[in-house]
Amino acid sequence: MLELRGAAPGLLDDPLLLEVGGAPPNAALTWRARVRDDDGFVWRASGTRVDALAWTPAKASAGDVAALRSLRPVDLDVRVEDPEGATASRTLKRTLLAEGVRARRWKDGVAGTLYLPAAATGGAAILDARATEAETTVPVAAALLASRGVLVFALTRGTPEAAREALAAVPSAPADVAILDAVPLPPGVPARTPPNSAAWDALLADLSARPRRVAR
Repeated sequence: MLELRGAAPGLLDDPLLLEVGGAPPNAALTWRARVRDDDGFVWRASGTRVDALAWTPAKASAGDVAALRSLRPVDLDVRVEDPEGATASRTLKRTLLAEGVRARRWKDGVAGTLYLPAAATGGAAILDARATEAETTVPVAAALLASRGVLVFALTRGTPEAAREALAAVPSAPADVAILDAVPLPPGVPARTPPNSAAWDALLADLSARPRRVAR
């Protein structure tokens, strides 16, 4: 029998960091994962490594990126199989909004959503969500950045300069605010094109955000 080891609840962009017990040495393992998004579409992934899964939607009518705009925790079903047919599986809960993070609608001069971290350890950023193609990516990225200590304003109407002025009225806002025209898709988000983990990690470093977990 196989056994999946390693506690893997946490933020959605954290690596899974799962280990397999009971597999023959150097066994060629097959990993599979499954997620249902906010629109009811099922996304499936497979690969030979748990940190390199390729996602595809079960139905062609799904979008390019899984719909997670509700920012609710995601139930991730993970399964591993060895060449002899032995399997192990777990359902892992992955979070987009960490405990204590607050999301507030803003309609004073500019429109958007302000994401207030529970403990502001990073900088501040304005994410431009005005383009249609950003509607899927920006809320998820904003939630995860705030969960890592960054004060974030997701702009939906108005100008970045006006949003910067609005942020100046927030008591916890730092003086230096980054304006991001585009933001990489966070790792862990099911998408037809794999997210760029290196670009996401670079953004976390630029914003002095808490980094993602790393393998021991």
